[in-house]
Amino acid sequence: MLGDRLKIRVSAPPEDGKANAAVCRLIADSLGLKHRQVTIRTGHGNPEKTVEIHGMDDQQVRAILALHEKPG
Repeated sequence: MLGDRLKIRVSAPPEDGKANAAVCRLIADSLGLKHRQVTIRTGHGNPEKTVEIHGMDDQQVRAILALHEKPG
């Protein structure tokens, strides 16, 4: 976490939606969700994105992501 944002890195190239799909897969896998439950809401062509997560509320998402957070 970086403040109130999540910073992630994917190796997929930013072409033909590959990086966006990789972002959604990574978030879904981290949360134990199906890939279709995470979608890019805004920022399709921008490094800064807003994602929509179906099936969990904000508090649940933050609790799970806190478990994955690297110290330091």
